Amino acid sequence: MVVLALLYVLAALIARTVLLANLPALVLAASFAYVPLVALCALLLAAVCRKKLLALAGIVLLTISVAIQVPWHNLGQTSDLGPSTAELRVLSSNIQKGEAHAAAFIDLAVDSADIITMSELTAEAAARFRDGGLRKTFPYSILIPRPGAGGMGLWSRYPLIALPPSRYGSNFIAARVRVPGVPNDPLVASVHLMSPLAAGANTFDEWNHRITAAKSEFADYAETAGPAAVIIAGDFNATPDMRQFRDLLDVGYRDAVNQTGAGFSPTYSPHPAIPPLITIDHVLTRNSAAQSIHTVDIPGSDHRALLATVAIPVEPE
Repeated sequence: MVVLALLYVLAALIARTVLLANLPALVLAASFAYVPLVALCALLLAAVCRKKLLALAGIVLLTISVAIQVPWHNLGQTSDLGPSTAELRVLSSNIQKGEAHAAAFIDLAVDSADIITMSELTAEAAARFRDGGLRKTFPYSILIPRPGAGGMGLWSRYPLIALPPSRYGSNFIAARVRVPGVPNDPLVASVHLMSPLAAGANTFDEWNHRITAAKSEFADYAETAGPAAVIIAGDFNATPDMRQFRDLLDVGYRDAVNQTGAGFSPTYSPHPAIPPLITIDHVLTRNSAAQSIHTVDIPGSDHRALLATVAIPVEPE
């Protein structure tokens, strides 16, 4: 039992380190948040059984896994944005094929957000949000409703200037936002990457292709924005322990949980009776800094929403 546990820990550590090449490696990487617990249990069992070499291996693997997880989730990062900043509150939610309860979502958005990014927006859900009064507080929007999981939405309290459609074939929505008092209009993107576990023989390969294309698309956002802030939020269908996700940060982006030290923040559950287990929804920032982020339960959805406050630099007058 101890040997199997330690082999699992080692395999998950390797899967986290390398580019994922297949679905089993992806599953191992997705489970890495729980590796320190498994390593600790293996270490304790080895100690009880007086297996010195296995206990030593457990100490090494536990130390490595904790050294990876704690800095990402708990330490936070400092950012120098200059003497003056403005705040933009971002609510990001996957509404599970339009099934999220409109009234609860609208109440949350009105009280807590300036920008809403949404995935899995259907035409029926868009109508419910409109009829429920979302447009009164968020009069500016860019919506691409579709059946099933393909729809996207972006709502704002402030005027939006839509960017051209993606040249990479994605359904992402991106726009510049006219935030009062901010001379460089922030660029905000609402994103949804396909699931690597969806039905289909080539699902993993398609996921890998699309997340690689997303890296190029995010680089384009950075180039378009120049010195302005960039905020990318949505369902990435990838955890921080997947190398492909971390590669998205290469062009100066930061993950809001990593930036704030908010702690382990799982967002997705495969079943209503099971609490969220993995973190696949994210808020990324560039030329800006997340000040806080937390998850919020959304009735009717299998994802927790993310509510982030992002500081945006303001040039002094």
